[in-house]
Amino acid sequence: MPTHIEDKDQLEASSEHEKSSSDVHTPTDEKGIHAEGAWACPPEWAERMRLEYSGNHEGESLPAGSDVDRVIAAVMTFSPKEALAKLEEAIEIHRRDLSFMDTAMERITLLARGPEAAELSYDEWEYLVCKQAGLIFNWSPYPEVRAVTLPYDDVEEPCETLRAYALGMFWCIGCTIVNTFFGPRQPGISIPLSLVQLVLVPMGQFMAWSLPDWGFRFRGTRYTLNPGPWTAKEQLFATIVMSAATQGNQGGLLAMRMPQFFDQKWVGFGFEICLGLANQCMGLGSAGLLRRLTMYPVQAVWPQSLPLLALNRTLVHSDNKREVINGWKMSRWLMFMVSSLVFLVWYWLPNNLFQALQRFDWMVWIKPSNFNLNIVTGAWGGMGFNPISTFDPNYSGNATMMSPFFAQFQQYIMRVVGGIVIMALYYSNYAWGAYMPINSGGTFTNTQQSYNSSIVLNPDNSLNETAYRAYSPPYYSSAALFKTGAEFAWYTITIVYVFIRYYGVISRAVKGAIKTLGRGKSTYDGFDDPHTRMIRKYKEVPEWWFLIVLLLGFMVSVIACEYFPTDTPWWSILAFVGIGYVLLIPWCITESIAATGIGFDTLWHLLPGLWWPGKLIPQLMIVMLGSAFDIQAGAFMQDLKYVQYAHLPPRSIFRGHISSVVISTFFYIIITDWLVTGYNTGTFCDLDDPQKMVCAWPRQTWSNTIFYGVFGTRRMFKLYPILPYCFLIGAVIGLVWALGEIVSPKIRARALKNCSAKTYARLDRWLFNPVANGIGYINPAIALSGMMQWSNQNNLSMATTGIYLAWFFQYYLKRKYTAWWSKYAYLIFAGLSVGITISGLISTLAFSFGAGRGKSVKWWGNSASSNTINWLSYQDKPGGSLMHVANGTYFGVEPQHFP
Repeated sequence: MPTHIEDKDQLEASSEHEKSSSDVHTPTDEKGIHAEGAWACPPEWAERMRLEYSGNHEGESLPAGSDVDRVIAAVMTFSPKEALAKLEEAIEIHRRDLSFMDTAMERITLLARGPEAAELSYDEWEYLVCKQAGLIFNWSPYPEVRAVTLPYDDVEEPCETLRAYALGMFWCIGCTIVNTFFGPRQPGISIPLSLVQLVLVPMGQFMAWSLPDWGFRFRGTRYTLNPGPWTAKEQLFATIVMSAATQGNQGGLLAMRMPQFFDQKWVGFGFEICLGLANQCMGLGSAGLLRRLTMYPVQAVWPQSLPLLALNRTLVHSDNKREVINGWKMSRWLMFMVSSLVFLVWYWLPNNLFQALQRFDWMVWIKPSNFNLNIVTGAWGGMGFNPISTFDPNYSGNATMMSPFFAQFQQYIMRVVGGIVIMALYYSNYAWGAYMPINSGGTFTNTQQSYNSSIVLNPDNSLNETAYRAYSPPYYSSAALFKTGAEFAWYTITIVYVFIRYYGVISRAVKGAIKTLGRGKSTYDGFDDPHTRMIRKYKEVPEWWFLIVLLLGFMVSVIACEYFPTDTPWWSILAFVGIGYVLLIPWCITESIAATGIGFDTLWHLLPGLWWPGKLIPQLMIVMLGSAFDIQAGAFMQDLKYVQYAHLPPRSIFRGHISSVVISTFFYIIITDWLVTGYNTGTFCDLDDPQKMVCAWPRQTWSNTIFYGVFGTRRMFKLYPILPYCFLIGAVIGLVWALGEIVSPKIRARALKNCSAKTYARLDRWLFNPVANGIGYINPAIALSGMMQWSNQNNLSMATTGIYLAWFFQYYLKRKYTAWWSKYAYLIFAGLSVGITISGLISTLAFSFGAGRGKSVKWWGNSASSNTINWLSYQDKPGGSLMHVANGTYFGVEPQHFP
């Protein structure tokens, strides 16, 4: 934005005066050394900023363990003239950035227009211009990132130490064992990173207190058992090493091996190791090669990484005890502990003592026999249109801080729209949906029974055409059909929209990767994000290291396909790697901005169903290997963002990743083999297993493989001809939306040039502004993902409480009480995660494996929903359907027209 000439002249004069003044606070580098010849922050500004960050203030709060003087020296580096230019640059960069707070954009826009527009004195305006520019370009444009990171770095702070490796590997092995053992259970149990962070602190501090300072020197670096106090970088390094704990391909392997499923006797340890290592290597290699898209750009926030970073600093560092924020003096540590204790106790109420509070079906209780009331408002098998839907924060509030409010709001609105469309399909009996429960994820026969695929299978798992003609095609519920179509549309809308919208970013990333591989250029080249500047001090991981890891994964996957009797041609690995990369690029962009990404599982079922109809094991191989491109690569990408935000040495993390994924892979395969051969008591993976080890994930994998492999993709498209058109619909929407963003400003400019002022004013008010605001605020790739949150009894009740919490924490508090929000919000939700995890572990061990096995509190509050139509729909029972078939009749296509 242009600045008044008088202001520019004054700026230049002021700048010259400041450079010549001896009474200044000279900026320092990160070690406190004065930077000669640089603009110096006036001492009164430094004192003012010090009071703002350490006293009774209303601004932002510094992360735990911050040195306020180093923060000031790192932030206040621009002269007023330079700062004004930086603000104008920020306005252009973040004009269409939905993660950039609208209030912050309004503030810097007014500041860029000059002191009169901002209604400030000149001195006050100068200070705020320099401060805002410094915060944006020397720290981060986003307050949520500033709340958990530092604008400076201690390069000598220990990170990759022997004790950090020891603790990281200990928890990697332990969590792999626990997560893999309980993976087949419904509900499953897994140990979150936040809980491991909590126990790492006393373990690390104990090692720092007890271990001797024994070590050796190698190539100029000393390696010791005890380098001093336990540090935040060691804590995060150990957590990243532990985060490799994985269940890997357990679902696919159990589907392959268990007699209830495919019963492949040839599957053994060698095949499983090949498959596991291929999956991990391709995921790690893919994540590393996409760093230019997912790690270095400032807009790639990865919001789901921020709560862990907040907890990491809180557990290791102490707070500024003088700090008072909106009247609150409570420390971060105390807030985290109080939150953990509250949710540890509260967990038992909706999950054990008063289970009706979990899915609060109060509207259904008004008239349990009213079918429409059950279907529209029911939280079990209905649509969940209920304004007060749950009192269990784990049910819909646990992920509130994982995604920005704009993303959650768009998704919620589209989720509501999707629910309305599903009800329209259901009540109009489109595609026979009224004969099935509205929101089921299962498949049904034409007599309203759950589909039993074993009836139509030969002993070799091929389709028995005669039995199939006498039985039924598998039919989708209205929600499942809608979700499948929306998922197909999402793939193409995301590819088309993201590749057009972010063409420049993607193009630069691809060209940069090619130059790096071909000419030895640095991966840091072209990126000036403040946190990227700080990790430049450390040796980077060359692009070719990740390429070797990726190629190693590719070769091992080819060995797994060719050496073992998988019946999977090696060229299919090339095909799915190419397709996976095309999808991974838009996936990682939307995930890094809004924590929104849809898995590729459906596509990995769909394509083999077209390539090899009737062949099940090749399809299962593609499904298992394909998880490298969303599940594994996504996890590694988030770890790489930790590297940037916490300023960890990249090569240290690479070594930690390589060692931990190898160890984790061996252990999850050992535990999976033991579950099949040693633990199996005869009911393992059966639906009536007394310990609830029902293998829900393997069962779903097996069911989908049967559906797409045996029934076949082509048959499904014949039964539901609308589905293939969803790919086209998504591509058209993505193209129109992207072109609209490009063309609409040009149309507006031409109208301004050619129309009269009165005509343009009307057009601007009723057409241009609404269209510009809609296009600018809505990201179709993010919004459409909300429409897919249906089926499998996943309904609106799971999101309603979450959107209330998201508005309160991510919108209201973040804007009105920014300092309070930045200090406490992430810790409240970290405490929620830790509290419910501890209670969940205790509850599961006590009531499924311990003395309380099979016991529960029996009263109305725990059985209120079980006598409703909504509950029948949840159980996939015929009584939960709108329409019914008489005995001896059926719905759907005639037997002679079965696809």
